[in-house]
Amino acid sequence: MTDFRALPNQPTLHVGLALHDSERPGRYLRLTHIFEDGVYAMWVGTPEEARYAKRPIFYSWNQLSALTSPTSKWGRIVLPQQLSVPAESGSSQAGKIQSAWVQIAPVIQAFENRTNLSRHHFTALIRERALSIDVAEKTLHRLILRYYYFGSTKIALVALPRGPKRITRGREESGEKDHANGEIPDKANNRRGRKTILSDELGPNNFVVTPDDVDDMLRCYKQLLRKGPTNKTTAHETYLSTFFQKSHPDTHRQYIKKQISEPVTYRQFCYYINGELQLTEDLARNERRLRRDPANTNSLVSAGPGEIYEIDSTGGRLYLVSSEKNPVVVGKPTIYFLIDRWSRFVVSAYISLRAPSYEEVRNTLLIAFTSREKRFSRLGIEVSDNQWPIGCIPAVICPDRGSDFMSGSMLQSVVDDLRIDLTPLPPLCPDGKAIVERLIRTIKQRMAASGMKGVYADRPLDPQSRRAARKAEAAAVHTLADAYRALIEIVKDYNNRPHQALKRRKILTQHGIEPTPKNAYVWGLENITGLRSAPYTEEDYYRLLLSSDKASISGGVLRYKTRVYHPSNEAAIDYIRRSPRNRPSLDIRLDKTQPAVIMIASRHGEWPCFVMGAGDARDSEGISIDEEEAFAAVNARLWARSDHESRRVRVAAKAAKPVNNRHKSAPAERLPNVDMQRARYQETAKLKNKLHAQTHTEFEEHTASASVGKSWSEVEREEKARLVELVKLNRSKR
Repeated sequence: MTDFRALPNQPTLHVGLALHDSERPGRYLRLTHIFEDGVYAMWVGTPEEARYAKRPIFYSWNQLSALTSPTSKWGRIVLPQQLSVPAESGSSQAGKIQSAWVQIAPVIQAFENRTNLSRHHFTALIRERALSIDVAEKTLHRLILRYYYFGSTKIALVALPRGPKRITRGREESGEKDHANGEIPDKANNRRGRKTILSDELGPNNFVVTPDDVDDMLRCYKQLLRKGPTNKTTAHETYLSTFFQKSHPDTHRQYIKKQISEPVTYRQFCYYINGELQLTEDLARNERRLRRDPANTNSLVSAGPGEIYEIDSTGGRLYLVSSEKNPVVVGKPTIYFLIDRWSRFVVSAYISLRAPSYEEVRNTLLIAFTSREKRFSRLGIEVSDNQWPIGCIPAVICPDRGSDFMSGSMLQSVVDDLRIDLTPLPPLCPDGKAIVERLIRTIKQRMAASGMKGVYADRPLDPQSRRAARKAEAAAVHTLADAYRALIEIVKDYNNRPHQALKRRKILTQHGIEPTPKNAYVWGLENITGLRSAPYTEEDYYRLLLSSDKASISGGVLRYKTRVYHPSNEAAIDYIRRSPRNRPSLDIRLDKTQPAVIMIASRHGEWPCFVMGAGDARDSEGISIDEEEAFAAVNARLWARSDHESRRVRVAAKAAKPVNNRHKSAPAERLPNVDMQRARYQETAKLKNKLHAQTHTEFEEHTASASVGKSWSEVEREEKARLVELVKLNRSKR
């Protein structure tokens, strides 16, 4: 409670006086600075609200007179009891006050100049002082505001005990909190910042983040970092599904039911995390940040969905156990992916414990081009052909030079039977299929973030990552079918999640297609596939009709409106060579209806000509600059809608209590290599039987056990005998 003592007469104004209006109980305007043309003052209330004080603002004499009414009075605010006892000389409290005063004294003196009290200079001076004395900017900022809040006195620098927690009016009205415990309602609870683009569909977002919510965000992020490598996207979804659900159950329920927009956006989450987070060295090592190379975006192109598929296999970073009553560790699986280059749609995903071979690739292709419902229902995986559409036969498949992709069986089946062109990459060129490589990295990150037992995040190269891999092996409880079920859920989420590359495809925006791989793939098959459009041709534009604009040069290319243009003639190459490495602005000439070619006017000889990169050309799809700008709002809405829906689905899935259908069993045991190899073959055979509804399980298991049951000496003798027969055959031919 604030003790205000009104003065009987109109006093001479000086620093520290406060103006109180009886019509606004609990609010006082305290003077902090007085100048010839007006005053600086700040609104104050109870001592506990000093933590949330705002900086002093300027009032002219006319504005101050307008605030003065018959019901208002000038007076003094009595210091709270905690500050009314002076510190004894030489005491620890006196030392703390003096230390705090030394920190803020230069800034307080600078604020005697009216110019420094403006919004820009006020924050800049505090930041500069904080850096010079190596103190947190927020700490220094609060000390200065507390100094003015209590009437510009040093005694105000004494640390006050924590007051009651703040609550927002929304929580107060919803009944989650009340005033019974002396909690202070927020006086300024309006949500700041720009509104979400979905506010006209889902209604305005009135949720206000409180200090308690910020603490929950930090606690959630640190918990995930203690468990292992994580990124802010995963942490944001985990926060909404756990901490936020507990603190604001009604708001969370409305969000899950699509009644309101996202209460705490990803941008808000990053803002508070970046501003408040302090990590130890061990936790900082587990932070993961997305790194992009803007100069090479979307360099691998195709005319439409179904033209080029990329295929690859990778070793899964999880340990599995057998599905028997007494499970044994069967090691790590191999995961196969088939992805459409144009739409980023994952056409097929297959997991196996057998060694890489064409047989496993064949299963990957079979899953891609047949019904999902019939196949995966046998594994207890809920997926329909509508959720994961069946893939079409592509024109080209792009593999690497692995033995499973370069075998004769692969060439015969894919090229001769399916009539699909096979274009293997040259040696040592993994970036030739960068899209599937990026998919593999994303899938591994999401599997690590899923919380599955037996999963580890990083490749075991150092002691810490090796230790994490050993812990994952010891904690393995999932079978091959369990892992496949989790993989399919991640793939479904990936196909229905907005993709940054599709956001740049203006043809999708033009037709109102949400930038998710599934929507782009289905729409493209109906409207684009088969149109093998040639790349943009170079031609001479009528120079008098070209429009003028500004562009920049960096990294040896010309950049215009986020697009990359490469030199296409000798004049352009020479121009790039003579230009500075980074040239922020230069005049260009172009036809905005077809911005594929950019020219630079020159009085000497041929004009330098730049051609849009193939990836940017496909993204634009012949859309003019004016149309692209007109589609900007539509593009943003489509992205926000699909991003909101996919995150809502993930949060709902995380918030739901997991159903554990797995009965408790004895811990998995380690087996010798031969026995483990036999178990790996048996687990893969069981999975294939369920996928293909086969009935010859005994024959396949017998074949697998016979092939892996031989000792090394028998295998060596057979190999030597085969080589001897081969040498004899060659000699006989001579």
